[in-house]
Amino acid sequence: MPQATGICPCLDIERSAKNMSSEMYQRVASRVGRPALQLLGTARETLTFFGGSPASATGFSWPRKDGKPLSFIGQLDLSELNLSDAAPWLPATGRLLFFYDMDEWPWGFDPKDRGGWAVIHDSGTDSVQSIPFPDDLKGENRPPRIKYLEGRPYTSIPSLERISLEEAGISEEEEEDYYELSVDAFDGNALHQIGGFPEPVQGDMMEEECHLVSGGVYCGDSTGYKSERADELRKEPNDWKLLLQFDTEDDLDLMWGDSGTLYYWIRERDARAGDFSNVWLVLQCC
Repeated sequence: MPQATGICPCLDIERSAKNMSSEMYQRVASRVGRPALQLLGTARETLTFFGGSPASATGFSWPRKDGKPLSFIGQLDLSELNLSDAAPWLPATGRLLFFYDMDEWPWGFDPKDRGGWAVIHDSGTDSVQSIPFPDDLKGENRPPRIKYLEGRPYTSIPSLERISLEEAGISEEEEEDYYELSVDAFDGNALHQIGGFPEPVQGDMMEEECHLVSGGVYCGDSTGYKSERADELRKEPNDWKLLLQFDTEDDLDLMWGDSGTLYYWIRERDARAGDFSNVWLVLQCC
């Protein structure tokens, strides 16, 4: 009679599946991967966090649209995070403060959405101080809790909207498993990320969308993509980079639409110049 091993067969199957997933991820990442930085929760009190109120060394004029204050949603401390691989085009010091209009919820496909978000580079080197909310910012638009974050380097991989199976180095039989690789790389954490390829909820043509909409083309339907203005803009360099991917954050009760994600994008040339005035945003949700 066979001896019991004490190991459930289902554990062997699960372990085998994880090994296969890891092998596929490494194979794809070595071919087409891009460096990126995951943002994960930490017990340490860092100056990189979501929620709460801004921590600034210089102070700033709180961004508004149509006279109403935008909501502060988080900040990145550039000297805390190791971005030399994931985003070498960003300044090495200072803090990036992120804002969003939580009344109007702009999607980013309409040029009229401009001003519905903002990114401020707080470049001061003095000690930071907490900046109070404007008196006219609604209470429900002030995330009450704070989630401290730290960075973890990893290699992001593109969706299959960007590349073919052949370019990814996978077979048709592996295609279904491919869609889970990026999510699995976050080990069950929210998909917060700087740099690299985005993890799209809907379509994965965000660089082109940012390029066209910021240039005045309405991209809420297909007509804008076929316009003469779009053709003109496509002749210009498209150097948009993923500045921040802010996933739905359960710990802070922040949900972008229906389990959606905010994607902040910036032109590389603007980032290298320290100019964050033309950041574009895309909201995608289920």
